[in-house]
Amino acid sequence: MLRLNILITILKLRLMNNSSMVKVSLLSLGSNLGNRKKNIQNCIHSINNCKNIKVVAVSSLYESSPMYNLNQQDYINCVIEIETTLKPLKLLKNNQLIEKNMGRVRSLSRNQPRTIDIDILTYNSEIINEENLRVPHPRIFERKFVLNPLFELKGNIVIPGNDKKIEDLIKELDKKSDKIRRCKYKINEKDLSYSS
Repeated sequence: MLRLNILITILKLRLMNNSSMVKVSLLSLGSNLGNRKKNIQNCIHSINNCKNIKVVAVSSLYESSPMYNLNQQDYINCVIEIETTLKPLKLLKNNQLIEKNMGRVRSLSRNQPRTIDIDILTYNSEIINEENLRVPHPRIFERKFVLNPLFELKGNIVIPGNDKKIEDLIKELDKKSDKIRRCKYKINEKDLSYSS
């Protein structure tokens, strides 16, 4: 009997440790090649079908003019919230594999058109400065195509490492930033497995 009680205690501890390993991460998705809406839908499905990742919320779709390299089509963007047990660099590698499988070709020059782009915006409230990964995303504060869907999804939160709320950041960008509009069409939530 004592042995059984010890085994039950060990199992409970393992379950508690596994559940405490779940991290909440916010990802930004964008596409401006091919069927942009379908690319976003396929990307969300791919992310949600990954082991150790669960999509828990998705913003509306937003259409935005390109930034940095203006000689390309408009983007469709959204922000998703996930729960994951993957460490940040593993999550990055997972996202890059999804991008590759969806036909993204990484160019030496930055800000080129793409079938899909997945950026890690936040990972819990951690600040990460690795050679290949900086979280929160370093350009989050200059992108309305990230801030607007993020505000819709999470409200007026503060990004880790910054003392300004999202609404204030959006107001600062209103006069000098890219054009953005909420899309008339939406992700069909009935087709997505994260939807209740």
